[in-house]
Amino acid sequence: MNVVSIIGKPNVGKSTLFNSLLGKRKAVVHSTPNLTRDRHYERISIDNKNFVIIDTGGIEENPKNVTFSDLVEQQVDIAINQSDIILFVIDNRNGVNADDYYIAEKLRKRKKDVILVVNKCDEYDNLPDPDIFKLGFDTFIQISAEHKLNLSTLKEMMVERYKDKGKDEFFKEGLKISIVGKPNTGKSTIVNSLLNENRMIVSPIPGTTRDSVDSYLEYENKPFILIDTAGIRRASKIKEPTEYYTILRSKLAMERSDVVVVVMDIMEKVTHQDKKILGESLSLLKPTIIVFNKTDLVTEIEKTKFYKEVLDNLEFGDFLPKLFISAKEKKHIYKILEKSYELKSKLPVKFKNSLLNTILFERIIPNFKHPLLKSGKRPRFYSLTQKSQDPIIFILRVNDPENIDRNYRRYIINKIREVLNLSEIPFDVELRSKNDS
Repeated sequence: MNVVSIIGKPNVGKSTLFNSLLGKRKAVVHSTPNLTRDRHYERISIDNKNFVIIDTGGIEENPKNVTFSDLVEQQVDIAINQSDIILFVIDNRNGVNADDYYIAEKLRKRKKDVILVVNKCDEYDNLPDPDIFKLGFDTFIQISAEHKLNLSTLKEMMVERYKDKGKDEFFKEGLKISIVGKPNTGKSTIVNSLLNENRMIVSPIPGTTRDSVDSYLEYENKPFILIDTAGIRRASKIKEPTEYYTILRSKLAMERSDVVVVVMDIMEKVTHQDKKILGESLSLLKPTIIVFNKTDLVTEIEKTKFYKEVLDNLEFGDFLPKLFISAKEKKHIYKILEKSYELKSKLPVKFKNSLLNTILFERIIPNFKHPLLKSGKRPRFYSLTQKSQDPIIFILRVNDPENIDRNYRRYIINKIREVLNLSEIPFDVELRSKNDS
């Protein structure tokens, strides 16, 4: 496995090149500068050679926001150190400037194998800016990442520089845990604390993370992949199209996770958006953990008061496990990994139909005074069977499924949860008529 980092100043098309090399949209791409802030990795294979491609944030010699740009540059420096090959991207339309010279000097000092990528050459006969020869690199290639011009040649150049390093240790499989929540609840701080490195950019500015980013770690000889996501805002607060793509990426991260960790700030009251994020996870039937962060900022009395408020406001998630942590002080953070592993180890699970029907006819039906349905009929139950094991979905056949109200359905789900000991696992019950397939 060889590591290839895409480096350059803001808005030269690094993320577009990243997506084009992958053949899919993994990084957020838009004309707004500084969209990519963290570094994130994807694996590709070219001519049976395996590469890890790292997309990085843009760096500048004299940035307007010095503090934030320093954080971005730290991430870029880590990526450079990890790399076997550097794709140094410049913008052919706007030419070489001081930022390009600044980056070129940084790369020359590292003595890395650099391919100078002259991007935004949208026609084959576009001439490169002659100043590229002053950057000090022997090899350059003209491409259009957006239109995929000359990408095959760039890939050939990467293969030519491939170094066989034996066993592939860069990417491993593991339990995938997505870290989701509103902006600025401490998601990236949690990831950094678990990794013991500054993998994600951490700042008090909401929206610091714009892409979902995967990180690998081992804990107690168990492999985990942490997916840090952008904060999910209310729809009314989404002002830019890039933010829409970012939120979509966070939701897709939940879909590919084994476990979802919903992070809430213990200093703030539970909001409609907290409930919506939690609902997104539960609608996917993902094992879900609610994590209350920043406990170092409250007293035990305040913590108890907050917990009571949570139970009152998150009644639909009352069965979920809840953890109190301080990511900043690394207090109880490894409980996230322990609980995630515990939850996932409960799946898949198969229940015999005979057991399910015993529960239906001996535990559910006799112990509930069945009201009339909306149609005026009495509910009549026929069978309870299992449709899938992970996620767990049951099928309940009834005479009039359209008229079973929400409270009735909730009673059935709670009873199944109690009897089958599914106290912390989301599952669903599909209502069907007797003869539905």
